[in-house]
Amino acid sequence: MKEAVYSGSRNLYPHMVTAAKSLIANSGVERVWFLIEDPVFPLDLPDMVETIDVSGQGYFGPKGPNMKTQFTYMALMRVCYAKLLPDTDKVLQLDVDTVCVDDVDSLWETDMGQAWFMAVREPARYVTDKSGEKHRLDYKPYGERYYNIGVAMFNLEQIRKDRIDDFLIHALNTERLPYIDQDAWDKYGNDRCIDLPTRYNESMVTGYTDDPAIVHYAGYGNGWHSPGFTECPRLEHLKKYREMGWDEVMERHERAGQPGVAKPTPPNPF
Repeated sequence: MKEAVYSGSRNLYPHMVTAAKSLIANSGVERVWFLIEDPVFPLDLPDMVETIDVSGQGYFGPKGPNMKTQFTYMALMRVCYAKLLPDTDKVLQLDVDTVCVDDVDSLWETDMGQAWFMAVREPARYVTDKSGEKHRLDYKPYGERYYNIGVAMFNLEQIRKDRIDDFLIHALNTERLPYIDQDAWDKYGNDRCIDLPTRYNESMVTGYTDDPAIVHYAGYGNGWHSPGFTECPRLEHLKKYREMGWDEVMERHERAGQPGVAKPTPPNPF
């Protein structure tokens, strides 16, 4: 089954809906999971989108080293998919600041072998000086292979077999990592990752392409929240899916699920 997952705190719920609309409209995904912090999701969703309330999670204590950061505890939940989704063998994770703009079905169709995840490398970080100028920095804290997991396919079957999720949960409870779950995967698991083409996670920090499949507004802070934030590229896609109704989304989904010409995915090195 083709499954995907998003996670977000209450202020991100509207953006989760927009992101999910774009995925459903451009793929044959069969089930979408929302990890949320309420028993009931307050916005309309189709039946194929199911929610899991993780507000009572017991994996990370309130005094843990990564609980009070620029990110919410919801990001920590992203190393717990093998436990939260016990019947799922493979799941596509997407940040809520992503928009799918082309067919992404080939991601599920890739044989991952013994790899734990597939993702796009992140060769750079951007910092802003006092004048507002952005500067690109090489960001390679754990070697040449550093991946942005704002878009990542996780091989939950292999993760359970190797119990790497238990190890990462322990690591995030005992050491401070600047980019928490992303750093955990990159520090301890980047040798078990399959490289994806940049088009599956086009962003400021991964690079831009002429043929994006997934646009990620990483690197722009909260600017992508506003359709008028003109510095962000490809905002027309964000506006399109914000305004698209579920009826149109599901019509597009039905068409997207028809057999077509699949885009090539990278070979499996494992």
